[in-house]
Amino acid sequence: MTVTAETATMTLPSKKRRRIGRLPAFAYLTVTPTLVLMALIVGLPLLYSLYLSFNSTNPITKRWIFVGFANYTKMFETMDFWYALARTAYFSALAVVGTTVLGTLFALVLNQTFAGRGALRSIVLVPWAMAPVSIGVLWSFVYAGNFGLLNGFLHDIGLGRLATAWFGDGFRALNLVALTQIWNQAPLTTLMMLSALQSMPASLNRAALLDGAGPVKRFFSITLPWLKPTLLFSTIIATINALMTFDIIWIMTRGGPGAATTTLSWLGYMQSFQFLKFGEGAAILYVLTILSLACAILYFFVLSPRRATSASAPAEVEVGVAARKARPTMVAIPPWTVRPLLHPATARTVRSVLFRLAVAAIAIWSFLPVAALVFISLSPATDLIRTPPSIIPSTLTFENYRMVLMAEGTAGVQAQRVPVSLFNSFVIGVIVSVINVALGTFAGYGFARYGRHRFFSVSLWVLLLTRMVPALTLVLPFFVIFRSLGLIDTYLGVIIAYSTILMPLAAWMMKSSFETVPLSLERAAEIDGCSRWTMFRKVLVPVVRPGIIAALIFCFLVSWNEFLFAMILTSTPRTQTIPVIIAGFLNQARFYEYGPLFAASVLAIIPPVAVAFFFQRYLVQGALSGAVKG
Repeated sequence: MTVTAETATMTLPSKKRRRIGRLPAFAYLTVTPTLVLMALIVGLPLLYSLYLSFNSTNPITKRWIFVGFANYTKMFETMDFWYALARTAYFSALAVVGTTVLGTLFALVLNQTFAGRGALRSIVLVPWAMAPVSIGVLWSFVYAGNFGLLNGFLHDIGLGRLATAWFGDGFRALNLVALTQIWNQAPLTTLMMLSALQSMPASLNRAALLDGAGPVKRFFSITLPWLKPTLLFSTIIATINALMTFDIIWIMTRGGPGAATTTLSWLGYMQSFQFLKFGEGAAILYVLTILSLACAILYFFVLSPRRATSASAPAEVEVGVAARKARPTMVAIPPWTVRPLLHPATARTVRSVLFRLAVAAIAIWSFLPVAALVFISLSPATDLIRTPPSIIPSTLTFENYRMVLMAEGTAGVQAQRVPVSLFNSFVIGVIVSVINVALGTFAGYGFARYGRHRFFSVSLWVLLLTRMVPALTLVLPFFVIFRSLGLIDTYLGVIIAYSTILMPLAAWMMKSSFETVPLSLERAAEIDGCSRWTMFRKVLVPVVRPGIIAALIFCFLVSWNEFLFAMILTSTPRTQTIPVIIAGFLNQARFYEYGPLFAASVLAIIPPVAVAFFFQRYLVQGALSGAVKG
């Protein structure tokens, strides 16, 4: 009997026939919880925020008046908006250039072999792992006009005449805030560049060495083309992080002096939560959202791989995987040679000295400010406000730590709240990390295995775009909605808000982890009779356990350091986290609170610093997967 394709299809079991031409239900079940939750906690608040921007609201009378585009028209007609936009553009450009250049240079140095490299890699990550609130406290005291560390150092070395009020000049203040942003964000670029360098085949450099190429030729002909996808990606991420900068500005300058450091994020915050003009504030924040999404679209347009892939390879949309799997377009090494200016032995000595100086400079840049924070936390309160200032303490004491840890009656109100806030940060961080990584693991599998299908590819793009939405745009509708639902000052409200940041991050990281698992492993499990759920739980999850650990670490760090959501959505010590308590110290103009403030800041950085030191390889793996923290 002749068997045609049609009759062969008819003879297949009904279960097999149902799979032909469509995906199994398990594929949709993996991503549905994440997509539904993101639609509820990001999509609806965004629509509500858009609705707010078309209204004029009065929170006292609770009257809403529909004004259409009047808020936007009024915004574009005011010079405050255009000045804030110009400052945002300048601040972002300065921060991005500094972050990209320093981060790349650090990565090139840390990719070399030298004694203490592992320790220095961990030290470099410390500024990035620290909460922006703690960073703002540290650098605010460094630049303080009357008794800051910088002026104290100048007095101690006999250059007191150079001491000045560093934040007294508006343009200088904006540049100093940008420098602080660079100090905080450059390690992220270092992390991504270092992971890309470690994935570069050594054979490329060996071949260039055999051709007689020197270090400069090798960098521009081999290293730079290899780094290009990751470099472009890190630049876009640095741009978005700069556009969304809020915590550091809130702590260091509050938009001042005058309006010198008022960027769009700070302007939107003031309109919404200081002047209670929700409609005008929502309009400003939507403009900021459009700028952030424009950068995200640029990222997808520039960095999406355009080369053909095999039918079995999942579609890749993030540059982390592209940077790992792509091969650079090799640039021909120029035939010309430059006559060396120094004898080869002398040149080697000079390079060795310069390299050691670079290592020392990186260590000082990364560690010295953190050491200064610990040092001043051990100083008596009177040393912190003496004039003329000095960085040499009269004595060292643990009194500041006793005041915040023992919570005795002699301590200030804010100091007594530190232990509870540390507990709140830990509990919220653990809960929100476990929930989001669990959902992200399922979603990551679905996006990794079925990314070629339109539904999954479009869903992933939309999910990643939500990561580019500024938290300020979401916190305003959260505040209004949660207040009506009774979720203000609750763990649940904070966990929901944090998930808007963590869920796309976890899904993205786990997608990259599952892409490293060969399909043959799943086929072998199916042949052995495993159901899809059993195969996923008993075969795949153990294989991607390192990726799960990396995602948990990243999510916990983001949760621990988050400030904006916690500040707006909590109001009592029952749920306030450590960044909020640290910020609360600044509202108390009492000199005896300075010591406990710095002690609390040190306690706040211990968990992220410990993570940077003991889980460095997981952080590098997360960066290699294309994960970022904002």
